[in-house]
Amino acid sequence: MTQDQNSLSAALTTHPKPPRRFTLNQPGVWLAVVAIVAAGAVWVHQQHEVDGLRAKLAEQSAQAAKREQDAQASYAAAQLQLRTVQQQIALVSAKEAEAQSQQSSLASMYDTLTRSDTQRSLADIEQNLTYASQQLQLTGNVTAALTVLDAADRKLQELNKPELISLRQAVTHDMDKLKALPVLDTVGITARLNSLIDELDQLPLSVDVNRAPAAPASNTADRSWAGSFGAELWADIKALIQIRRMDKPDAALLTPDQSLFLRENMKLRLLDARTELFSHDEKGFKADLAAVNRYLAQYFDGSAKPVQNAQAALNDLSRISFAQNLPSLDSSLAAVRSARTTAERAKP
Repeated sequence: MTQDQNSLSAALTTHPKPPRRFTLNQPGVWLAVVAIVAAGAVWVHQQHEVDGLRAKLAEQSAQAAKREQDAQASYAAAQLQLRTVQQQIALVSAKEAEAQSQQSSLASMYDTLTRSDTQRSLADIEQNLTYASQQLQLTGNVTAALTVLDAADRKLQELNKPELISLRQAVTHDMDKLKALPVLDTVGITARLNSLIDELDQLPLSVDVNRAPAAPASNTADRSWAGSFGAELWADIKALIQIRRMDKPDAALLTPDQSLFLRENMKLRLLDARTELFSHDEKGFKADLAAVNRYLAQYFDGSAKPVQNAQAALNDLSRISFAQNLPSLDSSLAAVRSARTTAERAKP
């Protein structure tokens, strides 16, 4: 009986289950490990790409800032040079006016005291011819020389002295030589330069151009519904991303402020060319035009018609030659000095 009870008790007693042991052979564990490693690799790759992009953007920003500083320095130097030239011109003009005033006062006093009407006229003619000769050789001002010679001829005609016939012939001969010279159209050239200055603000930059090629017309009538839908879907997908080739990387980095400085620098170049036109500085004139043409080719849209017109105008202006074999007024000066010497000797 007791043995049976023990057997029954042993049968009714519940034995605890053994604990589950964690092993690496389970598939879920390996999938979790693989997912964690893949996520870490993706994160590291993204961080590497982000760091590279940041470094590239920082480098481009530094280069753009340097170009902006260079442009500002060039603009400031050009402004300083322009102010210096203006001050020098004003100083030279003041000195010239002062010297002319003193010379005129001394000549007037001297003529009033010692000279006759013929001698005063000859002195005035000599002075004017000397000034015209200097201007002709320094600046090539043919118009001023012709004006002085014409005034001298009229004055000699009013005097109507037989002893001044040779002087009048020399003056007429110099006038004929100057009239035979080809005339440099400074007014027309100045007008073209002013027109280019006014048009610079409207010329399109290469960075502003965003033209997309026109899609070829499709004949939807010859296509099925599926073909039309596929063509439209493909056109929409291609419109999401547009790839353009930039042959001018510097033009693509121009900021709006740099574009403004570029246009102002080109205007200053054209203004310098206009100044050099009046001073007959052919080398400086062509150098400034070449610089403006180089800026147009480097930073502006060469396929635009206004840019092409501006480049053609600059090329035409660059072919203009200031070189002329200008005659001198030595014969007229020698004749008037000889007439003055003769009048001095004939003075009672």
